[in-house]
Amino acid sequence: LYELPERDKLQLADGCQKVSLKGNNHRGGLLGMAAVLTVSANGVETSPVTRGVWVTENFLGVPPPPPPDVVPAIDPDVSGATTIRDRLAKHRADAACAECHRKIDPLGFSLEAYDPVGRWRKSYPRVKNAKDTPKVDTTGEFPSGETYVDFAGFKRIIRDTRADLFGRHLVRQILSYTTGRTMELADDLHLDRLYDKVKKNGLGLNTVMVECLICEIFRSR
Repeated sequence: LYELPERDKLQLADGCQKVSLKGNNHRGGLLGMAAVLTVSANGVETSPVTRGVWVTENFLGVPPPPPPDVVPAIDPDVSGATTIRDRLAKHRADAACAECHRKIDPLGFSLEAYDPVGRWRKSYPRVKNAKDTPKVDTTGEFPSGETYVDFAGFKRIIRDTRADLFGRHLVRQILSYTTGRTMELADDLHLDRLYDKVKKNGLGLNTVMVECLICEIFRSR
């Protein structure tokens, strides 16, 4: 599934092995994992909206607003004549849709390079009776102006400009899981101090875990 050369020589009996992703722009990091790409699709087809919402909620900790009641769902193109990007462009023509979609869609466009189970692809599946196979367009522009042309460029923008969002959300999620409760407004000061502390120490996952487990929020649960 990952199309790595090691698949030809590794055996089940070898157990877990470290595999280099050097030079492989298709993988690396959470967003390149098949498990993440599978859970952010429906198992049959993909959608930049579905994956964009998943990224903003679960990766950056910024829940999108709910869609207005008057907005119709995006109609599927059963003929395969158009891409999801084409259908989203028509959807965004509605002023009620445009504001939310300009924030959500750029978080999902680059992930269209992966099929519903996380395999890399350059085009969508051919649909019966369709004349052409639509190509996957992985370009996008964030509302803040940054542009990317592929998945690697998208990851760089997230890393360079939204690392704090990810780090803070990771701390919040770890503490929500370990304490068995949702973090509230009263916890924000403790969370900010905790994140600043782990950031000064390089944001290593081991450091994040240790600091979460010795902090006041966890010890007073």
